[in-house]
Amino acid sequence: MMSNQFFRAPGASAGRWALALVIAALAALPATAQIFKIPYADTSASNAFGVSVAIDGNRALVGASAENVCGVNSGAVFVFERDSELETWTQVARLAPRDCVEGDFFGHALSISGDRALITASGNFSNRNASNAAYVFERDSTSGEWVEAAKIVDERQEEEGSFAASVSLDGDRALITTSGDPIRHLYAGAAYIYERHPVSGRWIRSARLAGSGGIAHGVFGGNAVLDGDVAVVTSSTYYRAKPGAIYVFERDAATNTWSEAQRIGGIDDLRISVDISHGRILVGESRAGDGKSGEATLYEKSDAGEWALVQTLRPRVPYKDGAFGTEVSFDGDSALIAGYDEQLGKDFNIDRVVYEFRRKPDTGEWTQRRIFDVGAVAFGYSIAAGGEFAVIGEHSDQQPGAAYVVRLR
Repeated sequence: MMSNQFFRAPGASAGRWALALVIAALAALPATAQIFKIPYADTSASNAFGVSVAIDGNRALVGASAENVCGVNSGAVFVFERDSELETWTQVARLAPRDCVEGDFFGHALSISGDRALITASGNFSNRNASNAAYVFERDSTSGEWVEAAKIVDERQEEEGSFAASVSLDGDRALITTSGDPIRHLYAGAAYIYERHPVSGRWIRSARLAGSGGIAHGVFGGNAVLDGDVAVVTSSTYYRAKPGAIYVFERDAATNTWSEAQRIGGIDDLRISVDISHGRILVGESRAGDGKSGEATLYEKSDAGEWALVQTLRPRVPYKDGAFGTEVSFDGDSALIAGYDEQLGKDFNIDRVVYEFRRKPDTGEWTQRRIFDVGAVAFGYSIAAGGEFAVIGEHSDQQPGAAYVVRLR
């Protein structure tokens, strides 16, 4: 695996063999295969740094949902920016809500769009009808400071699980889901569209989205992404041994109404990961494939208006129960997919990596380009690709968290 397809960061394993591997791998890599560990001073294992990540251009967010800002597990989000001259990423802000509360786990999920961030405070993750919140932070163009601009709270009447299970932000539009009931499978969740009023700056709920298939096709709302006039919401079966689904919703610009365009079933994952970019949808299926090695499926809209499967992505060397597709993210012609790489079935040296796939401009085919690897089982817990760079989170309860920036182009 010693080629420009593979990158093992320093510290991946001990001994001279590891050092030789690092030197040889670095020497073989092109300049685009950089990986940078974002500096973070806290070395405790309990702050959940890296539990969530987001990136937009030269700005990255990293959630630390168990950081003790105003009490135990109150949570924080760190903002990092890239110095283009020094080629370094430095912390410029630490975000926490004004009404910071112990046990809120602020930063468990987040999204960024330009100078605006959407961040959850999700103290309750169970199937209870918990009233969590989502906060909007904006960067002041004059001072450069990040300030809390809005708090979006639960307005529901239906029983549909915890509010703010996942969030996605695209300019003046936000998507916020509820979790449903993943334990008992008694009810599904929902997804809500919010629009920012151009004058008042208030975020107003404009639509409620719910899957047509009901609980039989999974628990709606576990994960969701928004891109312009398209929203994708997952519907996982969680602990039931059968595939779930994703739902694609599209907005009619003339009427400003959202409707379900398609339900895509047979998505085989415990907790489905999904992303959308440039009119393509990428879905992780970590239990699919031969030996449950995992796959990622790519969909594009056909001339007939249907979202059709165009390619199934698999690692060059699949592993039994390899969980390829546990997390996915892509932007443009680059896709990142997390999965395991070494020593599966053992209780030592288990290694999770992030595979990069690149789309060939001449044929449109997606092929594996390289592997990012820091030699840790928690690497790739969260992934976000955006523009030239991607940020990868490393999170576990046993080790200090971390976040890495990799150059894609």
